[in-house]
Amino acid sequence: MPEPPAAEVEATPLTVLRALDTGPRGLTEEEAGARLARHGENTAPARATVPWPGRFLRGLRDPFTAVLLCLGLVSATVAAWGTACVITVLVVVSCALRSTGEHRADRAMSALRELVATTATVVRRPYEGAPPTPRELPVDQLVPGDVVRLAPGDLVPADVHLLRSQGLHVNEAPLTGESAPVRKSPGPASPGSHLCFQGSSVTSGSGTAVVVATGAGTRFAAAYEG
Repeated sequence: MPEPPAAEVEATPLTVLRALDTGPRGLTEEEAGARLARHGENTAPARATVPWPGRFLRGLRDPFTAVLLCLGLVSATVAAWGTACVITVLVVVSCALRSTGEHRADRAMSALRELVATTATVVRRPYEGAPPTPRELPVDQLVPGDVVRLAPGDLVPADVHLLRSQGLHVNEAPLTGESAPVRKSPGPASPGSHLCFQGSSVTSGSGTAVVVATGAGTRFAAAYEG
């Protein structure tokens, strides 16, 4: 089953539903279980923590720092101890600043991870032919093709393509830095206006959307790994 890319801007709700082999009535529990086994849980990939000494040594791979280190070694070889000491201090300061920056970035990404929703309102059917039933499910159980409902205060649980909306505005500041809420609608109002991404939140309005990417395939996961 092909999975449409989250960045696709020309796709209509109908073509997205067809590509995901789903419909506005949602998936059956059986199909959702099969997709969960195929795609895995909707969780951001774990980010490896690098200890401080590792970060410091990794700073030596910076081209500018590596050049300074070579100059320091040359200075020490010719017994220019004053120059060698100055260069050594510069290398240590450069590596320390780089390590501090990476540490702050890791803390920021950990804070961003806390913005992931824990539950979502999902429309599913107990079996083929049964009426759709909205219910709360853990976000890690979402799969591509699930139909979800968004309301004010909700965190967007995955990358989704809007099927319909009413006055929907989404805060994307954690992902884009844009402070003002962005208007979202299924129509071609502006490029990407029909897409909502995991890590953003609904500030007003409501909407119904289909999940197009989960787990490591979301834009949030790409930012977290980066």
